[in-house]
Amino acid sequence: MTQTLPAPPRGLRALRPTGPVWGTLRIHRIAPWLWLAAVLAVSTLLLWLHGPGADAAARQLAQCAPSNCEYIGGPAFDYEQLLRVVGAFTYLTPYIAAIFTGVVCVGRELERGTAQLAWVQSVSPARWLAATLAVPAAWFLAGMVPLVTLLHLEAGSGPGPRIPWYDEYLFLGTGPLAFARVLLGLAVGALGGILFRKALAGGAAGIAAFLVTGYLSARYRISLWPTVTDHGPVPPTPPAGAQVLRRDTVTAAGEHVRNNLACVGEGSAAKLRHCARGFQDFAVTYHPSSHYWPLQLTESAVILLLAAAATSAAFITLRHRTP
Repeated sequence: MTQTLPAPPRGLRALRPTGPVWGTLRIHRIAPWLWLAAVLAVSTLLLWLHGPGADAAARQLAQCAPSNCEYIGGPAFDYEQLLRVVGAFTYLTPYIAAIFTGVVCVGRELERGTAQLAWVQSVSPARWLAATLAVPAAWFLAGMVPLVTLLHLEAGSGPGPRIPWYDEYLFLGTGPLAFARVLLGLAVGALGGILFRKALAGGAAGIAAFLVTGYLSARYRISLWPTVTDHGPVPPTPPAGAQVLRRDTVTAAGEHVRNNLACVGEGSAAKLRHCARGFQDFAVTYHPSSHYWPLQLTESAVILLLAAAATSAAFITLRHRTP
């Protein structure tokens, strides 16, 4: 005699996902819990840094001599290093997303044949891939919200800001660029898994593609927004917090001689004028701190375009390779 279980209430049954979304959640039910644990741990660390960690660092920085504050250890050093650890975690999250989709979600399912089994059960390949990308994207992006928010607030209000806004880890983890990079990681991971239909090969391809993108992004980021150049008879002093890109001496013909250290070093104005004999001017090129948001939004738009292109390529490749 078989016993049927009572059906869930109508309201709960309506809220429960169905179809390929439910299947993806069931197959990868452990991953969101691991991600949630990591988010809670890092968020707790950020809250500690905002409270006791920042207070201890501020007390120590208030007691040190201005010339020695950059070299002291203790709570101030611990605060800076822990903030970099959090930045490194947000920096590496897109790589985790690429590995997860390339190895676990797409590559392994195609290699084992479980994806093909779903396709013969009234789930089209396109719906399967859409659910496979949408479900991890939802929990990855949801977890990034508290991380990016807390890291952005702490990086901007920490004691004695010793980590500049253009630091690689903090810049990539304190704005919309962090979310765009996660989406790109998911897209290139899925594309690698579809191209190679193997777990390890798909993950390796996704990581390789993301490494190339990261290298190009870091190299050409300063060119995404117009820089500011100041001129003067003595080496101009850029505003506090600016990302200095180059210091030049300018000839009478208007030629910029880059990094002429003999002429841009510290010294009296007379010494500098003597050093600059044959030169007409000094120049310094930089990105002020006000360029943080233009650079963030511009690079985010570029990364989102790449993510859309990789996602489209994944769907097109899957369609051509599926009977």
